[in-house]
Amino acid sequence: MIRSLRKGQSSAEIWYEFGTDEIGIKEMEVELMDDHAVFRLNITPADSNQSDDAKNIFENHPKSISRIIIRDGQIRSKTSRFLKAYQDKILFIKLVIIHKTDFTFSVSLKPLDSDSLEFEVKV
Repeated sequence: MIRSLRKGQSSAEIWYEFGTDEIGIKEMEVELMDDHAVFRLNITPADSNQSDDAKNIFENHPKSISRIIIRDGQIRSKTSRFLKAYQDKILFIKLVIIHKTDFTFSVSLKPLDSDSLEFEVKV
């Protein structure tokens, strides 16, 4: 079962060993698996600066990504409803970032501020 959390533009803060870059996303979805949830972000840079940042992170430093923050009220509220509805089935969470290829991370998820989510990459 795949649920769309956002169609259309939003953005993600990607934290890695050399700092933080904000990069556009064009859609976000979540899929319920047998014992976990998989969140998917489709990275779509908004301009050439974001494109350069995405290229740098995902070609040179993907293993150093430590957290991803999404500041979007719609994504936060839909995620909250999804997690509440399936809390007894979700034992862990994975995050897949799609940028030319798929990058999969085991993550923890927590609310941040009043309209944000933080995915923290487990080491």
